[in-house]
Amino acid sequence: MFQRNSRVRYLVTGGCGYVGQHVVSALISRGHEVVVASRTVADGAVGAEYLQVDILNDNRNLYEISGKPDVLIHLAWEDGFNHASSKHLSNIPQHVAFLRRMLEAGLKHIVGVGTMHEVGYHIGPVDEATPTFPLHAYGIAKNYLRSVQTLMCKEFGAVDQWIRCYYIYGDDILNNSIFTKLLLAEAEGKTEFPLNTGELLYDFIHVNELGLQVADVSEQSSVTGIVNCCSGEPVTLKTMVLRFIEENHLHIKPVWGAFSMRPYDSRALWGDPTKIQRVRELRLGS
Repeated sequence: MFQRNSRVRYLVTGGCGYVGQHVVSALISRGHEVVVASRTVADGAVGAEYLQVDILNDNRNLYEISGKPDVLIHLAWEDGFNHASSKHLSNIPQHVAFLRRMLEAGLKHIVGVGTMHEVGYHIGPVDEATPTFPLHAYGIAKNYLRSVQTLMCKEFGAVDQWIRCYYIYGDDILNNSIFTKLLLAEAEGKTEFPLNTGELLYDFIHVNELGLQVADVSEQSSVTGIVNCCSGEPVTLKTMVLRFIEENHLHIKPVWGAFSMRPYDSRALWGDPTKIQRVRELRLGS
């Protein structure tokens, strides 16, 4: 079932964040009602409702307060850019409790947002059947929440979708990626930027495209489970860095091989786009 032509009420946690802002904008542009739950509310997207709430530490009935949403997109996460942060594992019980409260109150559709880091060290394309062996706290916590979400959605008869994100870029001043660090180094007047060999193959997706893909997945209930929101095309880090420097007219020079690669970094990992392509086909055919 595709819901493009019907007005759906969404609750988006973390909707003021880096990815969340693009998801919210995509949903509003399609005529949906969007409620954003965030601990801090700054200037947000025109047309969205904003609730200043800490979903991990607020036991109120957020399902009722947010107007009984049809779909929850759960993006809220602390320290996502710090893979070793202790908050990843310590916050898991609160994430689980939040999802259970929403389901018990009547929620029937959850879209969780995960990461390629759930997979761990892997070479080649990743689909929903790829075994997961995460190697740091961030990946372990996301992988655990994915499993629990699936279990609880089955218990309550709710739609279970899990977005697996890859290497996100765009709006780089708001990100914490290699591209953000290049911009900061340039602004500081540095002339060189040390990197690893740059030969890693990754699946790069622009944050705006990611927002559109998340909206696409959430608007339908036929394609469920893990859905790779990705380009499906492996590109070397070196290619992307050189392209970024050229497109942004930077003067800084990359120094390749200055750093060794992290032991948990896969040398070549990208998403299998089969399911997101199916979602797009359903959208075009509806």
